[in-house]
Amino acid sequence: MAAWNDGYVFDVAYTTGFYREIAPGWLSTAAMLLGHRPPDTTRPFRWAELGCGHGLSANIFAASHPHGEFHGFDFNPSHVESGRRLAASTGLGNAHFHELSFEDMANAPEGRLPQFDFMVAHGIWSWVSPATREQMMAAIRRYLAPGGLLYVSYNTLAGWTAMLPVQKFIREYARVHPGNSAEVTQAAIGYVREMIKGDAAFFAGHPSVAARLEATASMDGRYLAHEYLNANWDPTTFTQVQDVLGEAKVGYIGSATLIENIDAVAVPPATLKLIQGTNDLRMREMIRDFGSNRAFRRDLYRRGTDQPLSGEQREMLDGVHLVGTGREKEQTIQIPTGIGQLGLRMDIYTPILTRLAEGPMSIRDLRQTAVLAQQPLSETLQAAAFMMTGGLAHPVVAPQTAPAATVATQALNTAIAGFNALGGALPVLASPVAGTAVTADFVETLMLPELLAGRAEPAALVEMVLARLAYTNRSVVREGKPVTDANEARTEMTATVNRLLADRMGLYRRLGLVPAG
Repeated sequence: MAAWNDGYVFDVAYTTGFYREIAPGWLSTAAMLLGHRPPDTTRPFRWAELGCGHGLSANIFAASHPHGEFHGFDFNPSHVESGRRLAASTGLGNAHFHELSFEDMANAPEGRLPQFDFMVAHGIWSWVSPATREQMMAAIRRYLAPGGLLYVSYNTLAGWTAMLPVQKFIREYARVHPGNSAEVTQAAIGYVREMIKGDAAFFAGHPSVAARLEATASMDGRYLAHEYLNANWDPTTFTQVQDVLGEAKVGYIGSATLIENIDAVAVPPATLKLIQGTNDLRMREMIRDFGSNRAFRRDLYRRGTDQPLSGEQREMLDGVHLVGTGREKEQTIQIPTGIGQLGLRMDIYTPILTRLAEGPMSIRDLRQTAVLAQQPLSETLQAAAFMMTGGLAHPVVAPQTAPAATVATQALNTAIAGFNALGGALPVLASPVAGTAVTADFVETLMLPELLAGRAEPAALVEMVLARLAYTNRSVVREGKPVTDANEARTEMTATVNRLLADRMGLYRRLGLVPAG
């Protein structure tokens, strides 16, 4: 009889992560930038996450989109319990979590589950069996609504080929050294590093392995276990994924990592010529993967791929609003691309970021700025893609939802603060304006409820944070090391609190985390 986990790691829970590309606003805007109609998020809509983990994303989106309905599906009962507990502590009536496998979903009785306008699956495809992927496809075919968007991410064969035998070795090491998966994985990686130091010839022929393993030094052992220890670990190609998803009647429309759709910065110039030399979608995508040695794809599909008229697309785009994320004071900005770090032309982007610091601006406003007014529409869309991918801006939620979203996100952020105060480590806060998570310092998460309650006196905030840390046997950290002297810890925390109050309050107001007044 097959085990319920089907070879998937379950003795350690998966880390609680957040991925901006699965937000309804990001997906809708990405579809429009790619020339396709998105679901209408100004009206009630439904969103589902296949393999929802602890449910953080679903809860954040539910709080910031009170007119939407959000469903998280996971076969791990611990994950479902976490999602439900956070929703209950926040009073979210539009967040629902289901302990169901993809097979359960595909075979559920008629009427048990609705169709969805958005379905997302982050970090699932490459780590489950072919049979599970078929079940996942069947669930997508059954529940993705016509015109709905599907997001699927996976490890790409082009960027992971050298790691294939290493992952098999890590699995074998774990068989010989059974125990806690997180600890065993870290020990196995350490053993591989010793082989590298021992001049094992394989690693001389594959130098990228050492660099990849070096990057794991600061990673959570639970994440590494879920990356490397699953019985099924299958970096794949775009064509293989497309072949399976084709059975679900969905068509590929582009990458949710928006800059990857701009070939001029996605691949080297000589490779660009090869892409331009073929009109075959499958060939173009595989050339892109080879050209950038891409290790991870975030693919966006649509149920029905007919495109709007050009005037309709422009009308839709003009209604999109972006909000700045607080980087307007930076003198130079680098954005990662398929061909390395790209330095933005600050003569173009500084005026735009300065305008975004005043509040949300529409794509119409963006294309009418002095630096873009004389340029074709494609230049404006490219600028939006650069800013979103680089973390300089994010789409805005429909303004009419703001009052209810503000109440719900404040409740959720208070729950996140309470969780962290008891020993948790959720590094995000929910924005009712952007409809997504904002990366936040641990101290920020504790401070926000105090600020909302009008308790903004710095000395009191410092004492509150120190007391919370002491209660959970944690320390103030400086340069990665705990500060053991009490006076030094207070001085360090005072500097942190003052910096956050000085540097972040404007952004908090802009994103709706605290009142604008």
